[in-house]
Amino acid sequence: MSAPSPASTTAVTPVSLPGEELLRQIAANIDAMLWSWDPAGGRITYTNPAFEMFWGQSADKLASDPWQWLEQVDPTDRDRVRQLQLAAVKRSEEYRVRRPNGDVARLSQRALPIHSPSGQLLRVIHLANNITWQLDTSKQLRVEIGRRTDSEAKYRAVVENVSEGILVTAGGRILYANPRALKLTALDEATAKSRPFIEFIHPDDRERVLDNHLRRLRGETVENHYQFRVQHSQSVTRWLEISAVMFEWEGTPATLNFLTDVTLKRQAEEDMLKALAHERELSELKSRFVAVTSHEFRTPLAAILSSVELLDAYGASFPAEERRELLGQIKTAVARMSNMVEQVLLTSRLELGKFRFEPAPLLVPDWLVLVMAELERGNPQAARVSLTCDGLDAPRTADQQLLRHIVVNLLGNALKYSDPDTPVRFAVRGVGEQIHLRISDQGIGIPEADLPRLFGSFHRGTNVGNISGTGIGLHIVKECVDLHRGEIEVSSRPGQGTSFMVRLAAPPA
Repeated sequence: MSAPSPASTTAVTPVSLPGEELLRQIAANIDAMLWSWDPAGGRITYTNPAFEMFWGQSADKLASDPWQWLEQVDPTDRDRVRQLQLAAVKRSEEYRVRRPNGDVARLSQRALPIHSPSGQLLRVIHLANNITWQLDTSKQLRVEIGRRTDSEAKYRAVVENVSEGILVTAGGRILYANPRALKLTALDEATAKSRPFIEFIHPDDRERVLDNHLRRLRGETVENHYQFRVQHSQSVTRWLEISAVMFEWEGTPATLNFLTDVTLKRQAEEDMLKALAHERELSELKSRFVAVTSHEFRTPLAAILSSVELLDAYGASFPAEERRELLGQIKTAVARMSNMVEQVLLTSRLELGKFRFEPAPLLVPDWLVLVMAELERGNPQAARVSLTCDGLDAPRTADQQLLRHIVVNLLGNALKYSDPDTPVRFAVRGVGEQIHLRISDQGIGIPEADLPRLFGSFHRGTNVGNISGTGIGLHIVKECVDLHRGEIEVSSRPGQGTSFMVRLAAPPA
């Protein structure tokens, strides 16, 4: 979408972004067992160290027989776990297993299905936690509380030193909170006991917590574990996981609640999903890059090949004028390819932050004369541009190179996507220390559905038809505007033209 520029001989170096590595680093450092299931291939594609340590087997051995660990699941739970492994929707299960050392453990497993934009199930990420000790603690506390005898001292020693928060609630109020629970909820004991428990829950989660609590009191089936937020302050929110059992406290129906801080686990899961989304985005970007560049290179290559074949076959008999015309076609095609390579390289440098912002005083009117002359030499259509300049007698501070990319790309697009018989208006104004640029055409316009992705790499409008372009010109414009701490706006309607407004702020002193 930009005007031709001098040829570049710099090689295109692929840029590798660390999305996959970030995902593996997160997975390798969480305590939960994690593995990735490929539903199409029926295989485990990744296991983290926690998974291998729990099962005492290497990743290679697990990959060679992805179902062998299922034999260690309690037979009464096995079918549920098999279905969980293949889950196409988010779900969770608890089940019993026998470890290689003979110990019986209980796991809480969650399945996180990953779908493509079209809805195809790509993989299932599984997270499992060993909750054996938690159940043992729950059983121990129920016994201790039920006895209500001289074991009070032992009970307090247990509950006040466990790593989980423990709350006893009845009638919507907190009757007891161990030190860990007070820390997790950022409360002191007096405050905790003086107000309804639901007030300490994040407003967005109160309805769910209250509904589960009331259903449990009615004896209905409730999720074994679920998560909610507590607001420590305006800026600090913690995620807690709760599990609860019914019991009697001094003859009153009450609930014994276990709280676990899962903030870091939630963050790890979110980071993992973001990394997967970024990975998909990169894959789509690569596909668009290959599709666009292969199409755009094909046309100039065909022109070069055709001209070379004609010169090879009939060059000796061609008049000098026809030979010059064919050589000119070759030069034009080479310049077009060189410009595309330069645009791709520039995009890479801008995205990686390797393009230095170097503002300097600039007499904008004189500079515009030079830029317009350069544009007209490479594009005869530039004669259609109507330039007006106002309020710029004094120098303004800007990066000439970045400003050139903004102007050349926007004008190039306006000329490319408008009729040769229509004008392109280019108005430049000085507003305070700022530079305002408005470029308007009467061309094909931009569909509303394309506007949100207009400045993305290798994105082209759905109405461009056979008009050539790479889809990176506007992305370059946006990056250059951002480096100037400026802003860009677009207004357009299909068939009625497009107008871009750029405001470039004065660089900080």
